Amino acid sequence: MVLKIITILLMFGSVALLTHKFVPLFMRRYYQVQNIRMTEITKQLDRMFIFAERQRIFKLFTAIPLALGLFGFILLRHPIGLVAGVVLGLVSPPILIKNISLQRRNKFQGQLVDGLMLLSSSLRAGMSLNQSFEVLAEELPPPISDEFALVVKENQMGVSLEDCLTHLKQRMPVMDLDLISTAINIARETGGDLTEIFSQLVFTMREKRKLEDRVRALTVQGRLQGLIMGILPIAFGIFIYFTNPENFQILLSDKLGQTLLMYAVISEVIGIILIKKLSRVEV
Repeated sequence: MVLKIITILLMFGSVALLTHKFVPLFMRRYYQVQNIRMTEITKQLDRMFIFAERQRIFKLFTAIPLALGLFGFILLRHPIGLVAGVVLGLVSPPILIKNISLQRRNKFQGQLVDGLMLLSSSLRAGMSLNQSFEVLAEELPPPISDEFALVVKENQMGVSLEDCLTHLKQRMPVMDLDLISTAINIARETGGDLTEIFSQLVFTMREKRKLEDRVRALTVQGRLQGLIMGILPIAFGIFIYFTNPENFQILLSDKLGQTLLMYAVISEVIGIILIKKLSRVEV
């Protein structure tokens, strides 16, 4: 009896010692990694004119993995659900921010034609290029108005227009914007007619958009197949789990079932990536 008590005390003491030793190291490492992530994410949000407190973002990025891990454990009643939820919580916020940034960039690219037409009309009315940028920032909706308003502010603070356009290209890495910036710089150095250049660029960008829409229409079948392949296995697994949980439990409890489940997940991810690559045509 005394030996059992001593053994239990030694076990608890060992666990307490290891916890006291390694938990602070883990927490310091966790805070270092999260600070690096927060710095990058804050920069991305600032580029999108989304201003949020760093501490609030840190709490959100810490709470999401814990909440999804708990939800996965309650849903599957297995440690695999906990691990899957935590991994999903760690991966999903950066992917979400990246998608928001991509949507904003695509919206900006779609506004460039209207922006060029407005710039060309302002130049024909006798305004300078900086005044035309101010009109664009006032007349068009975000995100193009926000970006060109920042160009105007930087130029008013003494930054050269060439550097302002370079900063704009860094915030919005769009090929059409690179053409516009190059055309403006060349016209300012050689004295070219910007109104005529903008008209040619509008024609070129419209023809390019027509070609992109045609390619998108021709590849819609492949993209739809990828979407179905991504949703169908997950929906079928959830359906089997709730209708016949005994059969599904084999995949979670048996080693062979766990191996097959991991193989199925990896195969599905590889298939979705391949379909996405094959259905993407660069124009």
